[in-house]
Amino acid sequence: MRIAIFDAGHWHFPLYLDALSQPEVEVVGVSDSENFAGREIAARLGCPLIASNEALLAVEFDFALVLSRHSVMPGVARQLIKKGKPFLIEKPCGVASAQVARLRKQAARAGVFVAVPFIFRVSELAKRLADAELAPEGYQHLAFRFIGGPISRYERVGCSWMLDARFAGGGAAINLGVHFFDLIAALTGQPITQVRALTRQYRADVSVEEQAAFIVNTARGQIGLVETGYLYPSDAKDLRDFSFSLSHSSVYIQGQGEHIAIKGHRDLSKTLSQIDYNADRYYPVFLRRALDDFSAGRPPVAGLLEAEQALAVVEAGYASAAQGGDVRAIEARP
Repeated sequence: MRIAIFDAGHWHFPLYLDALSQPEVEVVGVSDSENFAGREIAARLGCPLIASNEALLAVEFDFALVLSRHSVMPGVARQLIKKGKPFLIEKPCGVASAQVARLRKQAARAGVFVAVPFIFRVSELAKRLADAELAPEGYQHLAFRFIGGPISRYERVGCSWMLDARFAGGGAAINLGVHFFDLIAALTGQPITQVRALTRQYRADVSVEEQAAFIVNTARGQIGLVETGYLYPSDAKDLRDFSFSLSHSSVYIQGQGEHIAIKGHRDLSKTLSQIDYNADRYYPVFLRRALDDFSAGRPPVAGLLEAEQALAVVEAGYASAAQGGDVRAIEARP
């Protein structure tokens, strides 16, 4: 499988290296529009650094990774769809859900495989919950708290554009929250139809939120709470504050750090205990799954529809926050 990597300077790129190092994979070229780490990455992968995304499009490849600025992603994706090339594109795939909707329709018409790494769908947490056979309609309340490192970390890794809403589309909610809006929809089997939110920005020189709290409702009325932020004093060994609690009619599950507690259903304790939910470990898992799915002619585990739906929640939340947290409805996405 010959793979081209568009804008390898993305901070997630190192997380994919394990999957890209497999003997059945050959990276045929990388681009780096930010001119930050491209030369080092190309040397590490033993492939050429291509001068631009446009030039990389002319290289012969079988599959692509799109890791560009959020504002640049739709343009790169359109070109790949036009060429009929399958690809994995990082969330949020654009800065507006309307952009992602157009990409989804274009990819569907062209029959192009597009995967979006909502990595919790391939996580051990999702697998164990599936093994527990918890009925989707039984979920009552789903709460996730994911507080990442300070926003200055993006400056250190050459991704200062993440501090500018023109290029990033937003802050913690669009970057981190989308994973949990997607997970809530996946676990409950229902789209999110209502949202109310509050956001907060602390640094005066950035235009994206550093803290976001969203309360969402599914079409069935189930309640979700998603809190994200760039506030954790992280280091190489302690990256984030991640915790969750899931209330289900048959069990109550709490997770924090490396520990998980199951209350109310003894038979599920063995199934659900000892879960590894370090998010970073699932990026190579998702990429390998995407390559396998494409090769086997299967649809991706998550794609542009899921990205569009999650981004619609973010947009409604931003509109809610601008009005002090009023309720915003979200239209169904066919």
